[in-house]
Amino acid sequence: MSGRCWIAMAGLLASASAWSLEPDALFAKVVPSVWTVRASDAQGRHTSQGSAVVIGPGRLVTNCHVLARMSHFQVTKDNVSYGGKLEFPDPENDLCQIRVDNFHAPAVEMADMDTLRVGARVYAIGTPQGLETTLSDGLLSGLRRDGTGQLMFVQTTTPISPGSSGGGLFDVEGRLIGITTFTRRESQNINFAVPAYRVAEVAERSRRLLEQRNAPRVSSPAIAAPSGPTELTAQRQPGDWFEYEITDHYTQLTQSVNLRVDRVTADTVVFNGGSRVEGMDGKAKGSQAHALVELDMVTPSGGWAPGGQVMKGVRQLKVSASWQNQPASYDLTAAASPEQLLRVGEVEYSAVRIDLQGWHGRVFGLFHINVPYRATVWYAPALNRVIRFNAEFRNSGSASGSTRVNETLELVRAGRN
Repeated sequence: MSGRCWIAMAGLLASASAWSLEPDALFAKVVPSVWTVRASDAQGRHTSQGSAVVIGPGRLVTNCHVLARMSHFQVTKDNVSYGGKLEFPDPENDLCQIRVDNFHAPAVEMADMDTLRVGARVYAIGTPQGLETTLSDGLLSGLRRDGTGQLMFVQTTTPISPGSSGGGLFDVEGRLIGITTFTRRESQNINFAVPAYRVAEVAERSRRLLEQRNAPRVSSPAIAAPSGPTELTAQRQPGDWFEYEITDHYTQLTQSVNLRVDRVTADTVVFNGGSRVEGMDGKAKGSQAHALVELDMVTPSGGWAPGGQVMKGVRQLKVSASWQNQPASYDLTAAASPEQLLRVGEVEYSAVRIDLQGWHGRVFGLFHINVPYRATVWYAPALNRVIRFNAEFRNSGSASGSTRVNETLELVRAGRN
């Protein structure tokens, strides 16, 4: 290589390095834009802590799991605190935009996702283990995409610990690459951030969720309530209808799921034009209803009353299931309690409470991991259906170990036309 070429290459390297900030300069540039989130429950108990990144005037973004089940939260730094309000939740991407009044911290600059390269040095700033505005560094170790090529996660060797959730991952120019979200605890230094481009989508995605929630509901004559209360039997008949409400406790969004029996064969019950099929034991054989997926997957073979006998005492359950070709497994202890009366519309049904606790294996993002799992089923033998169900499980890969699913399904009306 000629001397002239060496000089040209040296010039290019010098020009490139001129854009890179030294770690202390990078920290000074971005630290005003990274804050701590402290969340409390309805009793005022501080139960969750994470980080947040300023993205605009009075606007920050954090992970939704930092705020899960919390009633109040503040953004804090150096003994300065501001009350915050959830503005736009995007639980699918685990990003929640929060609003803080009279808050004037500078917003971060967003990185161009097309410039990301594996092997580049990156920096994380957050509140790991309660230590405010901690700087750590590492490499961008992977760009994880889905089957369509869309960037889903930025993988990094930068250390992430409980409290880092919602913090920022930055390039060497101090531009935001992603929001640090979870780590694979059973592995060494495999950590992930939600790509920064998702931040710009939060408001629109949240608005769509709200529109779905507030959309007018068109009543179907086939499931219209009769003039008086109708107590169903365990034997299904065409014209039986069930209205469930599912509440996502992350966002407090509630949706209705209406099931109408179209026909009954010797061993199946067909609902809603074939979009859902159940066996006589109440276990789904096929369903397109995403809202019921958690109950469907955890329901054991034979349902909650195998052979017509409702579960009693304590027993072990091992269940294998799948959703959209993604396998899942449950290794649980089931403990049944005495029957109690629960109201469904204007009718009371006697229901057996079954508490489930143990482990759940599922694909989270790109990986199959086991997480602690707990749920409660209220099963009404006279109705041969679950009339209430709540499930809660934690993603052990999360940087804060916080709840990732917390939902309640409840039968609110039922009848026979």
